[in-house]
Amino acid sequence: MAIGKKTGGRTKGTPNKATMLGKEIIVSLLSDYADSGLMTSDFMALDPKDRLVIAERLMQYTMPKMQSTAIDLNNTDKQKTIEDRLAELASDQT
Repeated sequence: MAIGKKTGGRTKGTPNKATMLGKEIIVSLLSDYADSGLMTSDFMALDPKDRLVIAERLMQYTMPKMQSTAIDLNNTDKQKTIEDRLAELASDQT
C-alpha cells in the first residue's frame, strides 16, 4: 500500500482524452445520421412496438427516471377524516 502524496497521472478535473475522443466520434456520427434524414426514415420504418422501445431507451438519456411509490390503502387504523384532524388541532390549542 502506497503511503504519501499521489504522483503522476492526470490532475483532478482533467478530462480523459480517449473518452472525450470516443464521445466526439459518436456525436459526430449521430449528428450526420440525423442531418441526412436517414434516422427519421429508419425510425418510421420500424414497427410501432419497436419505435416505442427505441423511444423509451432514448428517453433514459434525456429525462430523469421517476421512482415508484407504494401506498397502503388497507391500513384503516391510521386514517382520519379531516373533521377528526381539525378537532384534534382545536383541542391542542386550548
